[in-house]
Amino acid sequence: MTKQQTAMQDPYERRALLLHLGDVLETVFCLSQCADEYASIGEAVKGNDALAGFTLLGFVDEKMTPRDFIRRASGAFFVWPKGLLDETLNRPMLANTVKHDLFADNATGWDAYRTERQRDVPWFGEDLPESAQSAAPAHEAETPAPAAKPGKKSRYATWPWPDKPAGA
Repeated sequence: MTKQQTAMQDPYERRALLLHLGDVLETVFCLSQCADEYASIGEAVKGNDALAGFTLLGFVDEKMTPRDFIRRASGAFFVWPKGLLDETLNRPMLANTVKHDLFADNATGWDAYRTERQRDVPWFGEDLPESAQSAAPAHEAETPAPAAKPGKKSRYATWPWPDKPAGA
């Protein structure tokens, strides 16, 4: 694919990933409503018809507890909103956090999930380093982010509307 074709696909791929993030949040919310009723994801999916439609639950380890899934999914996807708004996508980071936080020790589930994501975003999960990195260290930061320096544009000031002046 040429650089121009890649640039033309970028908004559609970002949209697909954003829609997927919405599906993940819906999955987490619905599972949180009944998490204490089930000992595992497998039991939850079998015992609650509303959960059967969430494909993500079919990829994760069925022995994982609902609370553990909620914690892991939150860790896997919390960096996505900012990452999807960055001018240049950090493709490995988007996939790495999911692989590390949600599919640790579950290569079969990761492969199935990655294949499903690649239907909309062909590069998803490609060329990842052997050891996946979690986004977890971001939770440990205790010092607030420095305030924007005067005269420095926000990373969101112009994306995706490059002709719009900042602050307008």
